[in-house]
Amino acid sequence: FDYTGMLAVEGSYDRVEGLLKQSIAPVDILLMMAASEGDKTKIEEVMRAEARYDVKDADGKTALDRAESDEIRQMILGFSVQKA
Repeated sequence: FDYTGMLAVEGSYDRVEGLLKQSIAPVDILLMMAASEGDKTKIEEVMRAEARYDVKDADGKTALDRAESDEIRQMILGFSVQKA
């Protein structure tokens, strides 16, 4: 799974750099971004790569908080239940 390549095309460098400086795993950063963009394909990819939806950024927000809709929140939670 190529986190570096995906992060390179996501958002601005400053945004990603700020999250990395918080010691957030790249896969969790990708989940936050994908959730905020409503990107279902990317959400599925990173959830399969063991992304954690409960990781908080500097603002105290998780991927669920950043999700663009209830549908996206339910997708993330549903995927987590399937893995358990």
